[in-house]
Amino acid sequence: MQTYKVVKVTKRRKVKSKLKICLCFLLVFVILVVAYYFAVVCPAVVALSQEKVRSIATKTVSEVVGQVLTEGGYTYDDLVEVSYSSENKVSQISTNSTQVNLLVREVTALVQERFDQIDNTSISVSLGSFSGIPFLFGYGPQIKLNLVPVGTVQTSFDTKFLSAGINQTLHSLYFDVDAVLGLILPGSTQNFQTNLQILICESVIVGEIPSIYLQGQIA
Repeated sequence: MQTYKVVKVTKRRKVKSKLKICLCFLLVFVILVVAYYFAVVCPAVVALSQEKVRSIATKTVSEVVGQVLTEGGYTYDDLVEVSYSSENKVSQISTNSTQVNLLVREVTALVQERFDQIDNTSISVSLGSFSGIPFLFGYGPQIKLNLVPVGTVQTSFDTKFLSAGINQTLHSLYFDVDAVLGLILPGSTQNFQTNLQILICESVIVGEIPSIYLQGQIA
């Protein structure tokens, strides 16, 4: 009887030992899978998604700027005043700061509004991309990943001068729009910083322009 009990206890110990070993292997496997996901899979999916996210941001901002400029009917002369000297040389180039500030605020508000609605937008990434193996990218069913706006949209006004011939200078006006979009991945959210420059309008200025403006300074 005593021998039977010893054998039974020994078997229980062996079962517990095997169970512990299995649990250890399972824990190690889970840790390796999680590490592989964050170290290999996430960067691969992010790299594949980056251009899609930027495309959505660019399209959104371009549509807003186009809408604002079309509805407002803004032209180069509405935003910039070029003054000439008695010798028909460019003496001053100044912006209509009031109009520019209103325009910047309007664009910022509308872009922020559109981005706030982007919660309903998603991009598709193939299941094979989640393997982290390059030759499987693009294969398998499409997995939808949602986009979310992160933070606030920042809009600024920029101007550039480019030679367009003898005594002719192309003056271009731009919006610089900075925004952050978040891509929701299983277990994490990846933020994408988007810096976009959208042309507002441009005009060719005839006459010699003072160097201070060619260096990017405008009143």
